[in-house]
Amino acid sequence: MPKLILSCVAVALLFCLLCGPVLYVALRFRRRGDVAALRPLRFVWLAQLVLAGVLIFVADDARLGNPVGVMLGIASGVSLGGAALFALWRLTLRLVAR
Repeated sequence: MPKLILSCVAVALLFCLLCGPVLYVALRFRRRGDVAALRPLRFVWLAQLVLAGVLIFVADDARLGNPVGVMLGIASGVSLGGAALFALWRLTLRLVAR
């Protein structure tokens, strides 16, 4: 039972790590007047989840050492990369709309 609870907590933390930065970026855009910044998040989160899952399975198949470190690294990289691409996309839309 404790392993199941620990696994659920780990999955929840990885999900928060994966989706947190892009939500922060979207909320910053929303506070600056971009009312539609939160709408595409469901697609961004899905794309991040799929990409992170694929990369984790590829890393597991490659038999890399320290699987927890690899999972955290992949989740952090996908999360920060997704937030950066989302911010770049919203800034491009804002500049084109002017």
